Amino acid sequence: MKRSIIIITLLFGAFQLQAQKLNFKSIEDLYQFLDYKKNPKELVSAHRGGPYPGYPENCIPTFKHLVKSIYAPVIELDVEMSKDSVMFLMHDNELGRTTTGSGSVRDYTWKELQDIRLKDDDGNLTKFKFDSFEKVLKWTSKGYAVLTVDVKKGVPFEMVVEAIKKAKVEKYAAVITYNWEDAKLVHQLAPDLMISVTIMNDEHWEKAKASGIPFNRMIAFTGTRLNDKTLYEKLHKEGIFCINATFHTTDKEKNIEKRTSEYRAAWDLGVDIIATDLPIEAWKSKE
Repeated sequence: MKRSIIIITLLFGAFQLQAQKLNFKSIEDLYQFLDYKKNPKELVSAHRGGPYPGYPENCIPTFKHLVKSIYAPVIELDVEMSKDSVMFLMHDNELGRTTTGSGSVRDYTWKELQDIRLKDDDGNLTKFKFDSFEKVLKWTSKGYAVLTVDVKKGVPFEMVVEAIKKAKVEKYAAVITYNWEDAKLVHQLAPDLMISVTIMNDEHWEKAKASGIPFNRMIAFTGTRLNDKTLYEKLHKEGIFCINATFHTTDKEKNIEKRTSEYRAAWDLGVDIIATDLPIEAWKSKE
């Protein structure tokens, strides 16, 4: 009897994990998923992959931990490059804050980086090592999340886009850009690819309309403070999902009830995706 209970529990756990998959068949499914007019929803984006105690930022084990708690998260991650041009997950250009290493990331070959361990946000050593971008894209193909890829300065967009194409995960990926020159480049490299663009005011919106990038390829980052509701309405009219970051504001609130209320207020105002350092807490505020 005890053995049967264990088996049932394991099967139920596997079902839960399977139920979290998006299972997109093509990039058209991603367009539908991120189309406000056809499919409005409230999503959470895990900033730097959603680190928690014991789980470092920008790390596949951290992503796996997250998707057990959140259905269809957006996972924001950072792509750096080693001395020998291997792309891997890392936010800082120096190793000291998040790893056992020291010095500049780009002074190390990929093989040398494999001797370094990752630390969590509290500085505690973990057993985890750097993950290559190639390995992350292979995990992405399983369909547990949508990736938004923050390309660090000096890493060629061409390499990032080519890696996404090679892994055939366009249906689960978007590339983050911070100016229209880069956004247009990404669109030129991969016209079907989703792109995160900055639209925080009417001037940005006019540039978006003049960019030549179809609206159904855009996700709009609207800032680290709540924007005016009219901006969200303009973007929603064209089906564009709006991201607001709370890692400098609501995430810092210690009062759980107030923090939950602020997440709720953001969604009610017109935010579609909350980018947060506390993705599990933000997700639970939906309940």
